Amino acid sequence: MQSKNTTIQYQRFQQAVPDEVVRRAQNGDMAAHSELYKMFSQAIYTLANGICRDPHCAEDLLQSIFLKLFDKVGSFGFRAPFGMWLRQIAVNECLMYLRKHKKYSETLSTDEYEFTNYQETQSLSNRKSNMAELFGDQHDLAKLLSNLPLDVRTVLWLKEVEGYTHDEIALMVNKSPSYSKSITHRAFKALAKKVALSTNAATSTVEVG
Repeated sequence: MQSKNTTIQYQRFQQAVPDEVVRRAQNGDMAAHSELYKMFSQAIYTLANGICRDPHCAEDLLQSIFLKLFDKVGSFGFRAPFGMWLRQIAVNECLMYLRKHKKYSETLSTDEYEFTNYQETQSLSNRKSNMAELFGDQHDLAKLLSNLPLDVRTVLWLKEVEGYTHDEIALMVNKSPSYSKSITHRAFKALAKKVALSTNAATSTVEVG
Protein backbone atom coordinates (compact mmCIF):
# COMPACT_ATOMS: atom_id res chain seq x y z
CA MET A 1 0.00 0.00 0.00
CA GLN A 2 1.30 3.46 -0.89
CA SER A 3 1.38 6.12 1.79
CA LYS A 4 -0.73 9.22 1.27
CA ASN A 5 1.31 11.63 -0.82
CA THR A 6 0.42 14.79 -2.70
CA THR A 7 3.81 15.87 -4.05
CA ILE A 8 3.97 16.99 -7.66
CA GLN A 9 6.33 14.11 -8.39
CA TYR A 10 3.87 11.53 -7.02
CA GLN A 11 1.04 13.04 -9.04
CA ARG A 12 3.08 12.80 -12.23
CA PHE A 13 3.10 9.03 -11.93
CA GLN A 14 -0.59 8.99 -11.00
CA GLN A 15 -1.78 10.54 -14.26
CA ALA A 16 -4.31 8.38 -16.10
CA VAL A 17 -3.15 6.47 -19.15
CA PRO A 18 -5.82 5.29 -21.64
CA ASP A 19 -5.87 1.50 -21.87
CA GLU A 20 -5.89 1.89 -25.64
CA VAL A 21 -2.49 3.60 -25.56
CA VAL A 22 -1.02 0.84 -23.40
CA ARG A 23 -2.42 -1.89 -25.65
CA ARG A 24 -0.99 -0.18 -28.71
CA ALA A 25 2.39 -0.03 -26.99
CA GLN A 26 2.09 -3.73 -26.15
CA ASN A 27 1.57 -4.37 -29.86
CA GLY A 28 4.76 -2.52 -30.71
CA ASP A 29 3.21 0.77 -31.82
CA MET A 30 6.06 3.30 -31.63
CA ALA A 31 3.65 6.24 -31.62
CA ALA A 32 2.14 4.83 -28.41
CA HIS A 33 5.59 4.49 -26.89
CA SER A 34 6.24 8.11 -27.83
CA GLU A 35 3.05 9.11 -26.02
CA LEU A 36 4.16 7.26 -22.90
CA TYR A 37 7.56 8.95 -23.10
CA LYS A 38 5.94 12.39 -23.28
CA MET A 39 3.71 11.55 -20.34
CA PHE A 40 6.33 10.10 -18.00
CA SER A 41 9.80 11.27 -19.06
CA GLN A 42 9.81 14.22 -16.66
CA ALA A 43 8.68 12.06 -13.74
CA ILE A 44 11.31 9.43 -14.45
CA TYR A 45 14.10 11.95 -14.96
CA THR A 46 13.16 13.65 -11.66
CA LEU A 47 13.17 10.30 -9.88
CA ALA A 48 16.55 9.31 -11.32
CA ASN A 49 18.14 12.67 -10.61
CA GLY A 50 16.65 12.77 -7.13
CA ILE A 51 18.39 9.51 -6.28
CA CYS A 52 21.72 9.85 -8.10
CA ARG A 53 21.98 13.70 -8.11
CA ASP A 54 23.84 13.63 -11.40
CA PRO A 55 22.16 14.96 -14.59
CA HIS A 56 24.26 12.72 -16.83
CA CYS A 57 23.38 9.68 -14.73
CA ALA A 58 19.71 10.69 -14.78
CA GLU A 59 19.73 11.01 -18.58
CA ASP A 60 21.32 7.57 -18.93
CA LEU A 61 18.78 6.07 -16.56
CA LEU A 62 15.91 7.77 -18.38
CA GLN A 63 16.92 6.07 -21.61
CA SER A 64 17.58 2.68 -20.03
CA ILE A 65 14.24 2.76 -18.19
CA PHE A 66 12.30 3.39 -21.39
CA LEU A 67 14.24 0.63 -23.11
CA LYS A 68 13.25 -1.62 -20.21
CA LEU A 69 9.65 -0.49 -20.64
CA PHE A 70 9.79 -1.46 -24.32
CA ASP A 71 10.75 -4.99 -23.25
CA LYS A 72 8.35 -5.29 -20.30
CA VAL A 73 5.21 -3.44 -21.36
CA GLY A 74 3.73 -6.69 -22.67
CA SER A 75 3.67 -8.04 -19.10
CA PHE A 76 1.51 -5.17 -17.80
CA GLY A 77 -1.76 -6.75 -16.70
CA PHE A 78 -3.93 -3.66 -16.05
CA ARG A 79 -4.25 -4.61 -12.37
CA ALA A 80 -2.64 -1.37 -11.17
CA PRO A 81 -2.31 2.17 -12.51
CA PHE A 82 0.16 2.11 -15.38
CA GLY A 83 2.19 5.01 -14.02
CA MET A 84 2.75 3.33 -10.66
CA TRP A 85 3.75 0.10 -12.40
CA LEU A 86 6.23 2.07 -14.51
CA ARG A 87 7.54 3.87 -11.45
CA GLN A 88 8.48 0.57 -9.84
CA ILE A 89 10.47 -0.37 -12.94
CA ALA A 90 12.19 3.02 -12.75
CA VAL A 91 13.06 2.67 -9.07
CA ASN A 92 14.45 -0.83 -9.61
CA GLU A 93 16.63 0.42 -12.47
CA CYS A 94 17.94 3.32 -10.37
CA LEU A 95 18.84 1.08 -7.44
CA MET A 96 20.42 -1.47 -9.76
CA TYR A 97 22.55 1.30 -11.26
CA LEU A 98 23.74 2.43 -7.83
CA ARG A 99 24.66 -1.13 -6.84
CA LYS A 100 26.37 -1.83 -10.15
CA HIS A 101 28.52 1.26 -9.81
CA LYS A 102 29.04 0.63 -6.10
CA LYS A 103 27.54 4.00 -5.22
CA TYR A 104 25.27 2.59 -2.53
CA SER A 105 27.04 1.54 0.66
CA GLU A 106 26.04 -1.38 2.85
CA THR A 107 26.13 0.74 6.00
CA LEU A 108 24.86 4.13 7.01
CA SER A 109 27.29 6.96 6.33
CA THR A 110 25.73 9.55 8.62
CA ASP A 111 28.48 10.24 11.15
CA GLU A 112 28.85 13.87 10.05
CA TYR A 113 25.26 14.65 11.06
CA GLU A 114 24.14 15.40 14.58
CA PHE A 115 21.02 13.28 14.93
CA THR A 116 18.68 13.44 17.89
CA ASN A 117 16.67 10.70 19.49
CA TYR A 118 13.54 9.14 18.03
CA GLN A 119 11.08 10.78 20.44
CA GLU A 120 12.29 14.32 19.66
CA THR A 121 12.14 13.72 15.94
CA GLN A 122 8.75 12.02 16.11
CA SER A 123 7.39 15.02 17.98
CA LEU A 124 8.60 17.33 15.23
CA SER A 125 7.30 15.15 12.41
CA ASN A 126 3.88 14.98 14.05
CA ARG A 127 3.58 18.74 13.58
CA LYS A 128 4.26 18.47 9.87
CA SER A 129 2.87 15.67 7.72
CA ASN A 130 6.00 15.28 5.59
CA MET A 131 9.33 16.85 4.73
CA ALA A 132 8.00 18.68 1.70
CA GLU A 133 5.52 20.47 3.96
CA LEU A 134 8.22 21.41 6.43
CA PHE A 135 10.85 22.55 3.95
CA GLY A 136 8.67 24.22 1.36
CA ASP A 137 8.35 23.02 -2.21
CA GLN A 138 9.84 19.90 -3.76
CA HIS A 139 12.73 21.87 -5.29
CA ASP A 140 13.83 23.10 -1.84
CA LEU A 141 13.64 19.57 -0.46
CA ALA A 142 15.67 18.19 -3.38
CA LYS A 143 18.41 20.75 -2.75
CA LEU A 144 18.57 19.82 0.92
CA LEU A 145 18.69 16.11 0.18
CA SER A 146 21.52 16.60 -2.32
CA ASN A 147 23.91 17.26 0.57
CA LEU A 148 23.14 13.99 2.36
CA PRO A 149 25.02 10.70 1.95
CA LEU A 150 23.69 8.71 -0.99
CA ASP A 151 22.15 5.86 0.97
CA VAL A 152 20.35 8.29 3.28
CA ARG A 153 19.17 10.44 0.38
CA THR A 154 17.82 7.41 -1.48
CA VAL A 155 15.61 6.36 1.42
CA LEU A 156 14.36 9.89 2.02
CA TRP A 157 13.59 10.48 -1.65
CA LEU A 158 11.62 7.25 -1.92
CA LYS A 159 9.70 8.01 1.28
CA GLU A 160 9.08 11.74 1.16
CA VAL A 161 8.90 12.46 -2.57
CA GLU A 162 7.83 9.20 -4.20
CA GLY A 163 5.48 8.18 -1.39
CA TYR A 164 6.67 4.63 -0.68
CA THR A 165 6.04 3.09 2.73
CA HIS A 166 8.81 1.99 5.07
CA ASP A 167 7.97 -1.66 4.39
CA GLU A 168 8.22 -1.15 0.63
CA ILE A 169 11.54 0.70 0.94
CA ALA A 170 12.92 -2.06 3.15
CA LEU A 171 12.30 -4.59 0.39
CA MET A 172 13.94 -2.37 -2.22
CA VAL A 173 17.15 -1.71 -0.30
CA ASN A 174 17.37 -5.13 1.37
CA LYS A 175 17.03 -3.75 4.89
CA SER A 176 14.47 -3.95 7.68
CA PRO A 177 11.62 -1.41 7.96
CA SER A 178 13.28 -0.02 11.09
CA TYR A 179 16.27 0.98 8.92
CA SER A 180 14.06 3.22 6.80
CA LYS A 181 12.19 4.58 9.81
CA SER A 182 15.41 5.40 11.65
CA ILE A 183 16.91 7.25 8.70
CA THR A 184 13.72 9.22 8.05
CA HIS A 185 13.13 10.32 11.63
CA ARG A 186 16.75 11.17 12.38
CA ALA A 187 17.41 12.99 9.13
CA PHE A 188 14.13 14.89 9.52
CA LYS A 189 15.45 16.65 12.60
CA ALA A 190 18.92 17.17 11.12
CA LEU A 191 17.49 18.84 8.01
CA ALA A 192 15.09 20.92 10.10
CA LYS A 193 18.05 22.19 12.08
CA LYS A 194 19.84 23.10 8.87
CA VAL A 195 16.79 25.01 7.63
CA ALA A 196 16.52 26.85 10.95
CA LEU A 197 20.19 27.88 10.80
CA SER A 198 19.79 29.13 7.23
CA THR A 199 16.68 31.09 8.16
CA ASN A 200 18.38 32.67 11.17
CA ALA A 201 21.40 33.61 9.06
CA ALA A 202 19.19 35.22 6.43
CA THR A 203 17.28 37.16 9.11
CA SER A 204 20.52 38.40 10.65
CA THR A 205 21.75 39.59 7.27
CA VAL A 206 18.56 41.55 6.70
CA GLU A 207 18.78 43.14 10.15
CA VAL A 208 22.42 44.14 9.63
CA GLY A 209 21.60 45.53 6.20
